[in-house]
Amino acid sequence: MKDIKELRMEIDAIDDEMIPLFESRMDVAKQVAEYKRAAGATVLQSGREKEVLDLAVARLKDKSYANEARDFMTAVMDLSKEVQLKTNPVEQTERERKPFLSSAKVGYQGTKGSYSNQAAEEYFGKEDDLTAYHSFEDVFRAIDSGEIAYGVVPLENSSVGSVVEVYDLLGRYNCFIVGEKWIRINHCLLGVKGAKISDVKTVYSKGEALGQAHDFLAKGGFNLVSYANTALAAEMVAEKGDKSLAAVAAESAAKIYGLDVLAKGINSDRENFTRFIVISKTLSDSEADKVSVSFTLNNESGALYKVLRFFSRYGINMVKIESRPLKNNPGSYYFVVDLEGNCKSKDMIQALYYVEKSTINFKLLGEYVKSAPQEDK
Repeated sequence: MKDIKELRMEIDAIDDEMIPLFESRMDVAKQVAEYKRAAGATVLQSGREKEVLDLAVARLKDKSYANEARDFMTAVMDLSKEVQLKTNPVEQTERERKPFLSSAKVGYQGTKGSYSNQAAEEYFGKEDDLTAYHSFEDVFRAIDSGEIAYGVVPLENSSVGSVVEVYDLLGRYNCFIVGEKWIRINHCLLGVKGAKISDVKTVYSKGEALGQAHDFLAKGGFNLVSYANTALAAEMVAEKGDKSLAAVAAESAAKIYGLDVLAKGINSDRENFTRFIVISKTLSDSEADKVSVSFTLNNESGALYKVLRFFSRYGINMVKIESRPLKNNPGSYYFVVDLEGNCKSKDMIQALYYVEKSTINFKLLGEYVKSAPQEDK
């Protein structure tokens, strides 16, 4: 058996032959880029990539190295693409952008006293020109029709996860995320004047809010009824005037609708935040440092890995990935990815270029300035 020193000398000798060949390959890649530029062809050619990988495996004497050969040639081709891009730089896709207008009309889902109302007031710094809508889709429709300039809707909660309906609406409507705001959720049990917890039999609230207060509500043995919105539930309880009814909502809703706070801070998770997004028909002309995109993939092994590697390759921090089932296509999914980084940077532009060319139904969901839950403490 050869000792380690001899083996390392063999590796060095192989590298002595391989590196000049690598350099020659990169030189040829530049020439390919120049040809593609003259012919108006794109850098990415998926059919050619498969051909190169299949040829690499076919050339192997020991087929047990097939996976390693594919990985090796994939890395080489990635480097070739980078060389080609340096020769034919990728330009950022031109999209309409407008200055952010805090004075514009704003809509939100729910009613006065809801967390969405709070998010809208805090983000825009005003209480006027805020229009309440019954459903999430009503907000998207109002944006689409030009009735309002901006909409505020919840996207995810730190305790119960994503608001899936909003994700689906982002895919269906031609709206962009242009801002985000984290709101601390501090649920209270609200009842009519003079009521006690022992009087309450039925509790109303939005399904997510009931889930966030599960531990407290389970101990009380209440009948739980899902309602359109926390504040709307409070309004309904106030209108009914029945001591056996209560709502899970914000303390501010008690003041607005004349209810008593029967219990404060009933959410199971004390660090409970909801991320609200601001949507608009056009992107905002701002120095965005967060980007959201969605895409679908071919149903093949390693498809997601091949896409996500582009973010790693260009040093883009992926902060979230979410999968959602495709409508009318059981077993198929689309992905939503949140990225941190300057939307106008060369690295972000190149990474998104590769992802768009390597996926199906790619969509830019938004560019915006990131916020954090700690800001609202």
